[in-house]
Amino acid sequence: MTAVHAEQLVDGYISRLELELLDIGPDRRREIIDDIRSHIAEERGTHEHETDADLLNLLDRLGDPAEIAAAARDGQSTWGQTAPAGRAGLVEVLALILTPIVWPAGVVLLWLSPAWTTRQKLLGTLVWPGGYPGLFILLPLTLMVGSHRGGCATAFDDQGRVIWTTCPPEWQQTVAAIATVIVVLIVLVLPVAVGIYLATRLRNRATS
Repeated sequence: MTAVHAEQLVDGYISRLELELLDIGPDRRREIIDDIRSHIAEERGTHEHETDADLLNLLDRLGDPAEIAAAARDGQSTWGQTAPAGRAGLVEVLALILTPIVWPAGVVLLWLSPAWTTRQKLLGTLVWPGGYPGLFILLPLTLMVGSHRGGCATAFDDQGRVIWTTCPPEWQQTVAAIATVIVVLIVLVLPVAVGIYLATRLRNRATS
């Protein structure tokens, strides 16, 4: 069984690659494209019941067309050098550990490693807003905003006596409290979720 959108996915990938290779000699360009077409066909032949997800994973393992073109411009002998097997070396392990803890160092290692695609590196960079150290800034601000929106307001006269006190409706305070909890949970969970995703992509490349 062939993936429902197989033709569109493959043609779209090849079209992007052809655009990235426009400044490369025609013979070399055709060689790279033919090699990749052959590899795609070979890999697809191993799936008895191919799905769109299988094909997307295959194209992801091949690497971003822009990276393949960049490697060709640098004179690398084969396109496969742009998407090496993602073995979990020291750089990859440290990138996964340090990105949520020591964000700048982790992001640098993430970009130095060839094990992830550009899209995956961007995800790891942008979703971690400073990593867990950023919580020391973000969480107090979130709690302050939530407290301000859900708290009561009190006015005093010149002698410090209370003139009036007004509080928002109970439902509004409840909504503010729930929103604060949701934001806190998202900030706590996102680094873990992205770390799991990057580790999974690394493992998939190593076994492909």
